Amino acid sequence: MAQSASWALIVLRGALVYDLTKSNAWVGGVTGAAMLPALFVTPLSGLMADRFDRRRLLAVTYILNLAQNLFLASIVISGNATEYHILVLAIVNGSIRAIEMPTNQALLPSLIPREQLQNAVALTQLMQQGARMMGPLLMLPFISFFSPEPAFFVSAALYAVGWFQIMGIKTTSRGVIESGKGVVSNLVEGVRYIYLHPLLLFIMLIAVFHCALTMAFETIFPFFSRSTLGLVSEKQIFEGPTFLMIGVGTGAILGTLLLARIREAKTRGRLFLWFGIISGLSPVLLSFTFNIPTAMVAAGLMGASTAGFMTLSHGMVQAITPDAVRGRVLGANTWHVLGAMAGFNLVNGRLMDLSWMTPELLLSATGILFVWIMVASFLVHHLRSIYTRGIPSTTLKA
Repeated sequence: MAQSASWALIVLRGALVYDLTKSNAWVGGVTGAAMLPALFVTPLSGLMADRFDRRRLLAVTYILNLAQNLFLASIVISGNATEYHILVLAIVNGSIRAIEMPTNQALLPSLIPREQLQNAVALTQLMQQGARMMGPLLMLPFISFFSPEPAFFVSAALYAVGWFQIMGIKTTSRGVIESGKGVVSNLVEGVRYIYLHPLLLFIMLIAVFHCALTMAFETIFPFFSRSTLGLVSEKQIFEGPTFLMIGVGTGAILGTLLLARIREAKTRGRLFLWFGIISGLSPVLLSFTFNIPTAMVAAGLMGASTAGFMTLSHGMVQAITPDAVRGRVLGANTWHVLGAMAGFNLVNGRLMDLSWMTPELLLSATGILFVWIMVASFLVHHLRSIYTRGIPSTTLKA
């Protein structure tokens, strides 16, 4: 539910700030502001996920995000919201989410048998990626039949439901913090573990390029809806990105469902390669669409391929990482990939305000660049090994 709330907010914030400013740079700034805290908070949140009871820590993050969602909804519906309010609250939301995500990921292996971890990661990703559809879908009736403002309360309601679900978990889970080491030493343990483990390092690096070049599309959607799809009224400025995100979310569900029943390491490795290539080609396809139905189909392909790629990436990181440092490693991994998404949302917003730049050109250029990166990654032994054989069983950690 928190994921659905988050994606609903991403769409609503971007459309609202575009409606207020007509500036793509502001859309990129607000979208990036919700992700940039990952650069500063996530390393600390990984340490927190290993030091404290993960279930209780997760419950606290849900309550805090519920509070900031209610505040945002109240100032929007009262007509007092400005782009600066949205920016500050995006930073608050992103900071709390930077604690929530690695904690959520670190809690998962404690809830299921070890042999079912890969499939559990796939099913978890199914729920998380499918939230791209669920959040926007739940708020679409409010936007279409009433006005965009009440839709902001949908996000708050989803966080409330999520909090009740978290409180139903009874399992206690935490990592191992070495008392002989200082806070800084424990803090950088996750980053050190990734950078000293070549297989983990290259999985993370290819995911960073993927997030930067194929998943920083939230900034582009409002202007794409207006300039390419011809949705120009105030209500349509909200509806266009919502329809596109529903398409992305629907595809994400299908892409993740495809992985949920696949157990063979070799097949997963090959899918990791093909999902990466398709995730680069699908934005190019989106750039050639001309109306909502065709755009939603292309967005669905984007969602299926990016969700499949990131599900496999998360699953491999989970499988390789020992539980003692899981929170810090996942925190460091989230730090890198969200940082890439945040940075490129900011860059894309700036680029979209250039007179010669179009959404079609930007989507095609970044997509093709990532396809070339995937092809070039065959030169890296560790990645080539994954593509052909999957994760070797000798690397799996209990």
